[in-house]
Amino acid sequence: MDTSARAKIVVIDDDEVFTRILHLGLKKNGYDVYDINSAEDAIEFVNQANNVDLFILDFDLDDVSEDGLSLCRKIKAYTGKPIIMLTGESSTDVTVSCLYAGADQYVTKPYNLQELVARIHVVLNRFPRESVETTSSPELSYNGITLNGKLRELRGEQESVRLTEREIQLAEVLFMNPDEDIPRDRIFALIFGKQMPPFNRAIDIIVGRLRKKLSKVTDDVIIQPSRSSGYRLTCLREDSRSIEGA
Repeated sequence: MDTSARAKIVVIDDDEVFTRILHLGLKKNGYDVYDINSAEDAIEFVNQANNVDLFILDFDLDDVSEDGLSLCRKIKAYTGKPIIMLTGESSTDVTVSCLYAGADQYVTKPYNLQELVARIHVVLNRFPRESVETTSSPELSYNGITLNGKLRELRGEQESVRLTEREIQLAEVLFMNPDEDIPRDRIFALIFGKQMPPFNRAIDIIVGRLRKKLSKVTDDVIIQPSRSSGYRLTCLREDSRSIEGA
């Protein structure tokens, strides 16, 4: 039997009737399926996601605390697992938003089950099982600083601070791409799921707030302006060592 047919798929959708129909359809195609009907339960499940092969996530989650786009970004950040987004919208903006948030495939409702199964097969072939069966953690770390998205906490060796939702979203982008120049428009798309309007300063404002909180837990790690008119997370300690050794 094809190894992908034994893969474990998690379906996240607040429509329990739709979820059950999809569950049965995937089951008939040989997949092991687990259902989640709220964003809160999905975030809790991330801690146990080491044996999951693929997530199917509804874009239109009716949850006041987390929408499908934000949840997609969190799942990708803290598990690295492949994600297929389902949505009833077919606009280019929604498609681009899903892809920027980390979705590996995008399927518009209503869809044909066999088409969805084919897309699942394609995605799983891109992510061999041995590469996804790693231990997941709700934390990202960089040079002694730990970001916990579930607790909305940034923690150093001695101190910790609480972050707002937007600050967490920005921190996740930076911690997933340390020591890399990330353009402002890309950061905006990853956080807001759409193209950045001209002259928009939202990212600069969020960066300013995150910088202040980061300075409370470390003197070594900072957020620097980058050459790409964006930002990068970097460590001053490494720079100082190279200077001392020169």
